[in-house]
Amino acid sequence: MSVQEAAPLLAPDSRELALAGAALVLGGLALTPICVVIVRRIVPQAQVFFARWRFLHVGVVALVLLLASSLAPRAIDALAPRSLLPEALAGLGASLIALGLTAIPILLFASRLDPEGAASLGLRARGSLRAAGAGLVCYALLVPGLFGLSLSWPWLLERLGGEFKPQELANALADLAGSQRLLAALLAVLVLPFFEELIFRGFLQPLLVQNLGDRGGVFLASLVFAVLHGDSALLPILGLSLLLGSLMLRTQRLAAAWLVHAAHNGLAFLLLGAT
Repeated sequence: MSVQEAAPLLAPDSRELALAGAALVLGGLALTPICVVIVRRIVPQAQVFFARWRFLHVGVVALVLLLASSLAPRAIDALAPRSLLPEALAGLGASLIALGLTAIPILLFASRLDPEGAASLGLRARGSLRAAGAGLVCYALLVPGLFGLSLSWPWLLERLGGEFKPQELANALADLAGSQRLLAALLAVLVLPFFEELIFRGFLQPLLVQNLGDRGGVFLASLVFAVLHGDSALLPILGLSLLLGSLMLRTQRLAAAWLVHAAHNGLAFLLLGAT
């Protein structure tokens, strides 16, 4: 469906690495209360939002995402034969088409159902810089724990009976160079995370929070997001998504979740290039 973070590629099946990752995760959990305090200081008042769309609208968006994800690879093949376009760029281009098309009904629903229009999805300029700053400070503290999940998950997944498979797209990204690598970085780090956050944190999460409460809504939206990334990335993506969802819940600014997501993808992209 979309670019999958490259961090799991750095974590071979090793009990020692799993233990090291677990130690990093515990450190991240210990720092979580500090992050909560920091975010509350920077954004002292929790924002409250009432979603005016319903689960029927979510169903329409899900159907568009499913159809667009199925048709996007064919569209890429029609625009540029795979023999001329690297696999990584083809995959990113297909994700861009699928997510971009999915964003259209979301923006239409928001403009028709909410007086604030697109702003109801968290696309607000006022307060976004403060919210993004809070998110990046929090991410800087928690990033070792997040990558610790990537170290621990392959070993844990196989203990649970699953099979860890390095992500093919991540491998293909590592083979790019020059302008192709720059374009891939632009898509993977900035463009695709924006659409993902618009869909999952801006559109889906508010409705789930409204019906399941803060914790239940954030968790379910995060779980759906993680499941769509596949078993091999499930736990690392879930950890990241819980952070993104919590930031969105507190600030109601898409910029906070988007820039943290972009920072995480950017770091993973740099680490991927170093391997």
